[in-house]
Amino acid sequence: MKHALPLALTAALLSAGAVQAQTTPAPTAAPAAPADSTVGVSIPALSAWLTSTGATVEPVQSVEDRRFMKVTTNGLPWILFLQSCENDVCSDLQFSAAISDPSITGEKVNAWNRDRRFVKAIFEAADSTSPASAVAQFDILVGAGGPEQLVDHVAVWRALLVDFVRTLMPPPANTAPATPPAGN
Repeated sequence: MKHALPLALTAALLSAGAVQAQTTPAPTAAPAAPADSTVGVSIPALSAWLTSTGATVEPVQSVEDRRFMKVTTNGLPWILFLQSCENDVCSDLQFSAAISDPSITGEKVNAWNRDRRFVKAIFEAADSTSPASAVAQFDILVGAGGPEQLVDHVAVWRALLVDFVRTLMPPPANTAPATPPAGN
């Protein structure tokens, strides 16, 4: 177990008194937010903003108590789950995508989770009706302000979603190069 030595060493140092407990000063109060600020982002503004970034966004759908939008970026479909919403303003979001292929294994998904930050994956074993699959998820909290606060989050998601598919799916079959037309 690769964490056993550092944990054992830390425990030994603590029991020997070699490591002193450090006190941290109390955090200073954050500046007060303007009285009219709303935490979260409105669903219509979010949809319009994603569309302005080149994404294809479908209308909000609901299944049971879960609300979501289907989104496509870089040719890859994914789901944007709208969480903690009040009056169509959501204070947290979950980006999610699933891929299926018989070549997906628990080992590949574990390697993804070990080697990557932010976007985590869940392995779903094959059954009699479906091949193995992996679901990628990225949860974010939304502060006060418009959807522009999501620029970095969406950039991380889009880049890692492409990497997720490239890492877990087999490469496309090589095709013979097209034969150039005969010259005159």
